[in-house]
Amino acid sequence: MFNRDNPPLIVVDPGHGGWDNGASWEGRLEKDDNLRLGLEVYKVLGEQGIPAIMTRDSDVFVTLADRATIANNAGADLFVSLHRNSYPEQTPTTNGVENYIYLTAPEETAGKAAQLVLEEVVEVGVQANRGVSRGDYYVLRKTQMPAMLLEMGFIINEIDNQLFDEHLQDYAKAIVRGIMQYFGLAIDEDSPGAHHPYKCPPCPSASVMQGQLLLGDRFGLGVPLTGYYDNLTRQLAVIALQLALNRDTNAQLIADGMLGAKTLEAFGKVYPGSTGNVVLLLQLLLMFNEHSPGRPDGMYGPDTEEAVRKFQQDRGLAASGAVDADTLISLVGNSQQFFS
Repeated sequence: MFNRDNPPLIVVDPGHGGWDNGASWEGRLEKDDNLRLGLEVYKVLGEQGIPAIMTRDSDVFVTLADRATIANNAGADLFVSLHRNSYPEQTPTTNGVENYIYLTAPEETAGKAAQLVLEEVVEVGVQANRGVSRGDYYVLRKTQMPAMLLEMGFIINEIDNQLFDEHLQDYAKAIVRGIMQYFGLAIDEDSPGAHHPYKCPPCPSASVMQGQLLLGDRFGLGVPLTGYYDNLTRQLAVIALQLALNRDTNAQLIADGMLGAKTLEAFGKVYPGSTGNVVLLLQLLLMFNEHSPGRPDGMYGPDTEEAVRKFQQDRGLAASGAVDADTLISLVGNSQQFFS
């Protein structure tokens, strides 16, 4: 039985991201709309004291398999994937919102949740209610909890786009209202933010998960998707750093996962304006420490510099914006397990 003291865990899944733009129309990208709405939904859930994690909270690519793994590993109670619809050409019927559940999903769980969410969104105002349908979408097929894939209007339709922009916050509240109805909870419309975001020990971090995904993908390491900056992730991050130094500077380090004198000497100091594998690794370390560097692209630009400064301030270090040995050690973590 869910209540304010025992709330459900929701996974918010903004579709597409990174190199995967999704649908597009006259320069408008689906991935951007999905993320905008996802961040608003996440915000409203937090204001209502409902724990949530996002499969991505920035413009990064996350595979369909990883999206399902994130939700399953977290033991989530509901999965909400956010999308914009499209079609090869505009027709009189290419407008409106619709919600999908899996082909064999039970009506009393996924079907009920999808219907409640859709009804609340329609109440805000849409061109057409296209109803709840069934589809063989990967994230619906592979998630182990009730799941829905919500198509928030057609990106090729000018009025749907206008409604999306004008009612973004209202749509987010509507989605949360439907979610809470499904779990027998009432949304507090009058006091947004009155409920402190619920802190649950089993809740993984979207930022850490994204960092783990990229660490495995970019450096060829088997990184478990835990969502926690755990000891194994720290050790693999040091191995990746050593590999990055070998690639960028021909340091010829042994990739042993120990942040020893030779590794620190090879690292030296990394400044704004730097590029390369070492910078990418630093960006991942910032993500692990919940300080977003913007898009992790291996370029030490203004967003990364600002993230470094904030991290340094939080840790009582000189906020120079450059990463020296002390900042690097703090980013990795001060456990003696990683030092020699």
